[in-house]
Amino acid sequence: MNYFLLLSLSLVAAATPGTSRAGEAACSAIASHLKIDDTTITGANYLPKNTTFTIPNAHPTCSGSATADVPLCRVQMTTATSDDSRVITELWLPDTFTTARRVASTGNGGLNGCIDYSTLAYLSSMGFAAIGSDNGHTGMTGEPFLNHPEVIIDFAHRSIHVETQLAKQVARAYYGVPHKKSYYVGCSTGGRQGFKAIQEYPTDFDGVLVGAPAIDFNHLVGWSAAMSIHGGAPGSETFIPAPLLAAVAADAITQCDEADGVKDGIIDDPSTCDYTPSAALKCTVGTTETTACLTAAQLTTVQKYFEPLKNEAGGLLYPRFDPGTPFSPMMFSGSFFFFAADWYKYTVYNESTLVFPPAATNFSLPKAIADTDVINPGSVAAWEPSRLSAFAARGGKVLTYHGRADGLISGANSVRWYDAVRDSMGARRMDKFYRFFSVPGMDHCAGGAGTGFFGQTGMAREVPANAEYNAVMALVAWVEGNYAPDELVGTNTQTGATRRLCAYPKKSVLKTGGDWQKAADWECT
Repeated sequence: MNYFLLLSLSLVAAATPGTSRAGEAACSAIASHLKIDDTTITGANYLPKNTTFTIPNAHPTCSGSATADVPLCRVQMTTATSDDSRVITELWLPDTFTTARRVASTGNGGLNGCIDYSTLAYLSSMGFAAIGSDNGHTGMTGEPFLNHPEVIIDFAHRSIHVETQLAKQVARAYYGVPHKKSYYVGCSTGGRQGFKAIQEYPTDFDGVLVGAPAIDFNHLVGWSAAMSIHGGAPGSETFIPAPLLAAVAADAITQCDEADGVKDGIIDDPSTCDYTPSAALKCTVGTTETTACLTAAQLTTVQKYFEPLKNEAGGLLYPRFDPGTPFSPMMFSGSFFFFAADWYKYTVYNESTLVFPPAATNFSLPKAIADTDVINPGSVAAWEPSRLSAFAARGGKVLTYHGRADGLISGANSVRWYDAVRDSMGARRMDKFYRFFSVPGMDHCAGGAGTGFFGQTGMAREVPANAEYNAVMALVAWVEGNYAPDELVGTNTQTGATRRLCAYPKKSVLKTGGDWQKAADWECT
């Protein structure tokens, strides 16, 4: 099966896109004039500025509507990637593309097969021909993986490659000129997809912007499963209810907030926080209360939450949960984390009736982790730092970021990955193509108590569109102008606070007498 998607017939547009009338003519011609191997164009519609549309038959776990901020041609395609798999894509072709001729691919989140419409809208509004896919399956569940290894391969890496090739080729046919630069934007699973893409397909992109990457994916799944198991079932002596978990997070911040010399409700570097619950949170000896204070059994649970995941020989598998991070109900509600459940059921064991704790007492998480390591479904792990070399050698650039209050993927894992890349490639070589921003107080992909908005995805676009405040434009400046981004300005859109963010291993330090809510008063050291 040829999934490199070579154009077999060029599109001859009625006019060059750039005005609404010309765009409409070119867009309407796509379905009838453009032929692509293994691909069916299922729709091509020109959308005026600020058009909101519904998505027929959208999976209930995916978005049911989207808005195009600028005039563009919306192209929908289905591509066969094997005899048993397909990828559904959407390409948004804005009228303003020819100004800079950039294409951009977008990623997904969790196990989902949901197109990231917010990031499509964001990137197309900046002139990128932007594409997204359903990641080879529909909806936020792993059930389509069951007994379908080709679908797993699409999820692991092939869908991003397919959408990228499509974007380049359809954009060339539509505009009549080739793209100049190719970019990637994704967070969480989208972060893993970005790193996996440059490991597998080093010529696909010139620059990648990846956040909270779910790399070392199989151990991440095991770690998230462990987090959901430690507390036991609701009502058990080890379970900690949500209000008390919130008190634990707040207690950690109280203990470690000022380690950086600034009292701002944020732990800048959680690795320096050796947290132990304060006396005020501990129950008196003999009490059985489990909702207002921590019993001895619950204190043991807290200790487990802040320990790294290790194998039976004591080797590190995955870093610990960062102290001060909000406890996500997705992992700490007393139910087995559903992403982990789906991964084990539908990809590792192919047993849809598999039962997990707390209902199951015979499930062995260490065995599941070991089995997953052996199988590595679809080669999904994406933990091969030496394989970044080809991308770096051809001049590719990586801008990556991770919040240190991420409740789903430990921010410490990106530090661990940074160290692995440095050890593999050397610091000098790494510095030429790689920048990592460890963002104090930022939650998963954006937001949180810190300054977690810097234009990194569609959900974080409410910042100035320049290289100082906006990570997308900072990456563009690096790729196209060789201006390496050693600093960014993060914004808290709720409080208005701004802060200078520094490329790791540098840290932002508040100037003497400075205002911690103003970026100008922070410096990188």
